Formats: sequence, C-alpha cells, structure tokens
Amino acid sequence: MNANITLNLPHYQSRIKKSAGVESIFDEFRRKWVRLTPEEWVRQQFLMYLHLHLGYPATAIAVEKSLTYNGMTRRPDAVISGRNGQVLMVIECKKPDVKIDEKTFLQAATYSSVLRNTYILITNGLSHFVCHADQTTGQLHFLSEIPDFSVLNSGQ
Repeated sequence: MNANITLNLPHYQSRIKKSAGVESIFDEFRRKWVRLTPEEWVRQQFLMYLHLHLGYPATAIAVEKSLTYNGMTRRPDAVISGRNGQVLMVIECKKPDVKIDEKTFLQAATYSSVLRNTYILITNGLSHFVCHADQTTGQLHFLSEIPDFSVLNSGQ
C-alpha cells in the first residue's frame, strides 16, 4: 500500500511501520496499530482532518463502533458522538478508487436509522458528501460543507 496516495484533504503525517512485509498505521483514536490499506489511509487522514481542522474532539470519535441490525453485527467506519454521548454522525470511508454510489448511501443510511443520528458523511478521500438525515421522513438533505464540531453538537 502506498501511503502517499494524494487525497482531497490536508495531509496529516501518520505513523507507519512495516513488519514481516506488512505495513501498519497507528490509529490515533483506537490507540493501536492497524493494517494499512487504501481505505484505512482514507479513514485515518479524514478523521485527523475532522479532529485538527474542524474541532472534533478525539474523545467524540469512535472507530468501528459495533451495532446490531436485523440480528447481524455491523460496524460503521466511525461515529461522532456529542457531549451527552448521543451519536451525531455516521462516517463511511471508501478507498479512493471506489465510486460513491447509491449503495454506499443506503449502507450509511441503514446505520443512521439504527443509531438515530442526525448526520451522514461519506468519503473516498477525493469526494466528500455530508447530509442531514431527517429521522422522521427518512429524507437526506445534502449540505455544501462539513460542519465543524460546534455546529454539529449545537442541536443537542
């Protein structure tokens, strides 16, 4: 995996190591080394962008939080929780060469309906989509920019 994949994000200098031919990246939020894949690269760079540039506290970011849907365990790439612990946003990351399509949105919307959160964010590191999920009507309203944490958390 080439950790120099150019993304449409400010670059964050990640800690990367190679052992027995396998590259790993240090996940600052889970506080452990994980296998470096293109999707993991996008996730780490994007979460650091939220943390360092948009004011999302590290304590509000949970990576691969388990949830149960129709008797099956699923794990969104990340969730953002507010000061009261309520999940505010579900984040789905894809590798840069994956086109974000309706299937991706349906996956994220399913997580959103289970968690009853307000925002959905999907990125492949090149394109970023954020929308407000109306839990009453089921409609998604796309936003022109990613809200900073104070805006995201103000609805609580």
